[in-house]
Amino acid sequence: MADQHDPRYAERMFPAPADHGIALPDRAVSTVRSGTDTAQSGDYKNERWYQGSGRIGERPVESIAVYPPTGGVTSQGDPFEPVKIGVLIDMDLGQLTADLMDPIILAVEDALNEGVYDRPVEIVTVDARGLPRENYRKVRLGYQKLVEDGCVVVIGPFISDNSVNVCDLVNSTGVACLGWTGTTRFAGEYCFTVANGDIPTEGWMGADWCFRNGYRKVGFFWEQGSSGDLYADYFRAAARHYGLDVIKETQLGPNPRNFQENLAAMREMGAEAIVYMGYGYSTFNFAKGFKALGWDPPRFMGTAFMFYSNSNAWAEGLEGWHGVDQLGEDGANPNYEAMLQRFEARFGRVSRNVVVALSYDTARAAIGGIGNARIATPEEVKAGLERIKWMPCTNGGPGCYLTFAEYDHRGYKGDFLTIRELRGGELHFRGYYRPQHPSNTSSPLLKQE
Repeated sequence: MADQHDPRYAERMFPAPADHGIALPDRAVSTVRSGTDTAQSGDYKNERWYQGSGRIGERPVESIAVYPPTGGVTSQGDPFEPVKIGVLIDMDLGQLTADLMDPIILAVEDALNEGVYDRPVEIVTVDARGLPRENYRKVRLGYQKLVEDGCVVVIGPFISDNSVNVCDLVNSTGVACLGWTGTTRFAGEYCFTVANGDIPTEGWMGADWCFRNGYRKVGFFWEQGSSGDLYADYFRAAARHYGLDVIKETQLGPNPRNFQENLAAMREMGAEAIVYMGYGYSTFNFAKGFKALGWDPPRFMGTAFMFYSNSNAWAEGLEGWHGVDQLGEDGANPNYEAMLQRFEARFGRVSRNVVVALSYDTARAAIGGIGNARIATPEEVKAGLERIKWMPCTNGGPGCYLTFAEYDHRGYKGDFLTIRELRGGELHFRGYYRPQHPSNTSSPLLKQE
């Protein structure tokens, strides 16, 4: 019988860190060749340069460790546990999952090669798809799982509904999210964006495009949702500013009805252009409606336009649209072109769509915040993100950069919004969004000829 006074010994609560034993002296290295299971078959699907290169149904790798170059230095033998970056997938990515995950890997490897950080990094991914098609709670639980797993920063959510959904949770939990949403309603101490658009500005861009192209009578569609009223309010304000006549306005629900009838009414009322601001799920309804009516009007949509990369079928549905994009003029951004060269060298394939650039920039912000932090805790990484100034960007034009501050968590600045047209299966660059004061050309101080 054991003595009742024998001491009880404490065991480790958690396993000791383990080293994968893959570190190299001259470059960063990851535990995987690629971030999805598509790499096993090589069955990449991009038929055109702007389409997603993965395949429908591909799965991301749940955990990826990235080791910095050793530089020939031997540690004391005790391995460092990787610092964790979370990836919160909150939507159907179609054939874009590979173009999300692989640029994240490349961005972390690039940063470790540059000496931005000198410890291993682990990329932890959850697939927690939520609004608008699935239940709101899934995304919240996905974020909480990443927090419980020890992530110090999270990439995602990607769409506005889920960003608004988790906003309060993120700010109360205190692990920063780098969202892709363009809504102004994803805000607070721990909410950051590397935004795939700018919802209020997109409304103005649509009206500005109509005005500059001489379209004065406009049919307007907008979609119910967390930011639908933002789209609508800002487009209406811009239409008044430019003197446009919004001859008919249609609010779309999750499953639009009477779509063709609304288009036909707008045509009968003399619409010179159609503007659509929403999620993009109505794209196929538009395509069917235009085809049935034999009508090919000038048309403009917000950042839902960039779903051309989600699937090849979606790209076909966007034929004939102008829309808000983020890729700069072809060949103009040296950061984008150089990143694509490294991407091809690293993964042995070519993919040039906007998600590749967006994903890379977001991951560079995440590892930059970790590198700037005094210690690897969520609070210090948040402060590290706020220290990022004029970070080079692969998205947008050559004047696009990313910067944060204590009260400025909207990262992209400069030429990060562009206009492109999908016509004849080709994606054409139609310019940057660079508005000017009307007084530049119409001031009474200027001599009128």
